[in-house]
Amino acid sequence: MAAFAQMWREHNRFRIVWAARVITTFLFLAPILLMSRAYGSEGFAASGGGRDFVTFAAVGLVMINAATRPMAATIFYLSNSNRVGILPALWTTPAPRWALCLGASLAALADAVVEGAIIIVLAFLFFGPSTQTVSPLAVVPLLFGLATFWGLGLVFGSVFLATRSWAANAIVSGLLLALAGTVFPITILPWSVRWLSYAFPHTYVLDALRHLVLGTPTIAPLAVDLTVAGGSAILAVLGGIVMFRRTDREAARRGVIGLYT
Repeated sequence: MAAFAQMWREHNRFRIVWAARVITTFLFLAPILLMSRAYGSEGFAASGGGRDFVTFAAVGLVMINAATRPMAATIFYLSNSNRVGILPALWTTPAPRWALCLGASLAALADAVVEGAIIIVLAFLFFGPSTQTVSPLAVVPLLFGLATFWGLGLVFGSVFLATRSWAANAIVSGLLLALAGTVFPITILPWSVRWLSYAFPHTYVLDALRHLVLGTPTIAPLAVDLTVAGGSAILAVLGGIVMFRRTDREAARRGVIGLYT
């Protein structure tokens, strides 16, 4: 909870931050609306994207924001604590060190939820209410996606402890934006690239989520989507915790905890 409170206060104590979120979200949604009106949704629906490009893209972008924010927050929390010199003190607290990263990730997730709510409100005001029935089962792939990226956050946090490098999350976010079907159906990609999309577990998270929220056709049976998403979540969390503990012990042995380079 201490890590959660620290991250939340650092990022949200100024009113200008909240105003900027509304403005930037509106500026972000405006091109999507204009493109939808300019090009229509007929061709988009034919490629498996559903009836509306706006809702397809909005679901993907809200999901990737909610998933990658906690992942990046883990690395930022460690790097910032190391930069200001409090990482050694944090390492002496009587709590699992991965739990500190969890608190920072939850603060970032809360930020993403706020921004997602802003997107929903703005979409309602400018695009009108949706008549789409959302299945309660949609929460399952959502939780799988969040768990997967929290585990990846621990993996990249381990990389930071060992190498002081923290650019890996930007690479992953860029690949997901381009190849996981975040803003367009992966079926429009040539096979020379599309096979990479099938290799990303997040592709199946988005596929299941959109099917349950928007009713779009899936690239695989829903049970397969959920199995891949659930399996990747378990592997990412367990692998992240194991890797973080081992890297933590190695960093302590080498005396690099708190070393700023």
